[in-house]
Amino acid sequence: MNKKTLFTAIGLIFIGVVIGVVAITGLQVTGVGAAQTRKEPLSIGNATYSPTPAMTWLKSMNQAFIDIANIAKPTVVSIDISAKPARLRAPKDRFHDFDGEEDGNEGDLFRFFFRPPGGELPPIRGSGSGVIISSDGYIITNHHVVKDAAEKGTITVILDDKREFKAKFVGSDPLTDIAVVKIEAQDLPVIAFGNSDSVQVGEWVFAVGNPFSLASTVTAGIVSAVGRNIGIIGDSYGVESFIQTDAAVNPGNSGGALVNAEGKLVGINTAIATRNGGYQGYSFAVPSNIAKVVAEDLIKYGKISRGYIGVQIKPVDATAAKALGLSKPEGAWVQQLVKGGAAESAGIKEGDVILSIDGRKVSAPNDLQAYVARKHAGDEVTLKVWRDGREREIRVRLKPRAEDEQLAVSNGSKPDDEDVAPARLKELGLDVKELTESDKKRYEVDYGVRVSSVQPFGQAESRGIVAGDVIMEVNGEKVRSVSEFKALLGKIKSGEAALFRIRRADKSTQFVAVEIGKND
Repeated sequence: MNKKTLFTAIGLIFIGVVIGVVAITGLQVTGVGAAQTRKEPLSIGNATYSPTPAMTWLKSMNQAFIDIANIAKPTVVSIDISAKPARLRAPKDRFHDFDGEEDGNEGDLFRFFFRPPGGELPPIRGSGSGVIISSDGYIITNHHVVKDAAEKGTITVILDDKREFKAKFVGSDPLTDIAVVKIEAQDLPVIAFGNSDSVQVGEWVFAVGNPFSLASTVTAGIVSAVGRNIGIIGDSYGVESFIQTDAAVNPGNSGGALVNAEGKLVGINTAIATRNGGYQGYSFAVPSNIAKVVAEDLIKYGKISRGYIGVQIKPVDATAAKALGLSKPEGAWVQQLVKGGAAESAGIKEGDVILSIDGRKVSAPNDLQAYVARKHAGDEVTLKVWRDGREREIRVRLKPRAEDEQLAVSNGSKPDDEDVAPARLKELGLDVKELTESDKKRYEVDYGVRVSSVQPFGQAESRGIVAGDVIMEVNGEKVRSVSEFKALLGKIKSGEAALFRIRRADKSTQFVAVEIGKND
């Protein structure tokens, strides 16, 4: 081996030894042993950080949320029911379509959200929520939560502190979906009632309940709308003026509290908008002002002593407003009067538009219904109505609803189609015929023309006129023949609206506004 090669080999060996020493030393310094022998003080995290003033302000607001939860939670209870399955599985009972399955009601978007687990037979069990409204044990909840256990079932109430009580059914009101139960207890925490009339779109609200049996759950959101009618109660006398919110509620929340930023009760959570049985963004609560009056009646009398005006009403849209001479669509449009009812006795007429009640504006029919729902038979209200192009005030003393009183329901029968030539009115999109003697007997009318057919997508169809309707009046003038009907229409300029008084096949009477010339 020459010298050059020898020196190269020695150099490589030296370099390898140095690298080895460094590596071994490094392992001793940075390895596990180093952590055990570390003498310097350990500092983790940013010790010099401080929140900004805005963050401090936000934290104070967060404390308000905590305070609200601490106030409301002890007053909200869990309600478990056990009932016979036959009652819970009655066909077409919309109060119990809550388990997330469609059951043939694919188009039913709005649902109550009492939570029966489904599946097993018997017994049927379900869970919901309730709110303590008196220190001696009265609890408000939803009618659909406890109705099946009211007679032959059991109702168990679990307080926020985990105590359990068997509850007695006090009473319920299906028309508002409010019920009251009672437990034998004293010195219970009680919710404070707020004024639901003052609730405004955009304000913070908090839902407290027991979704999916998760006791004492609190969620927050804002009021999305007020006075919402979603057609879920399924009774022509049903009172729907819901507070709509995006606070998350789910099956089991039903009957729980909706509270405002002061921790006061402004609603009883009742329904959700859903296509799958769970929360999808919107929920609905019965306003506390309605719930309070109902609860007081149930506790005092065991039943509701509600007063009624005795009218069948519908909303006013833009076409109807034009026909009625109103400056804008508003009010509750009177279609029929209950015979012997309060409205008829006070001088209200079919075709009147109720614009306000006791000075409170009526923008839609449910505004009127929600206000009257707080009144009792014998109470007097002042209505401002629109009639013949001007406003007038009428005082009405409310009457109780007769037990056998029912609004007419169509039996689906069709009028005789006798050999009478129809006349086509293109501007309306319908054909009409002269009334026959059998028509007059069937509809119990002396005059009018019968609609024999309605053109698809025409003005008449869009306004709800159907074959079989009898058009009795045009703008308050009686129609005695097809030629007279045409003559009356000829007085109306294209683009103006006409007001038809119509007799339906079920003998009910309605007003329909139609804009002339829309089909030209």
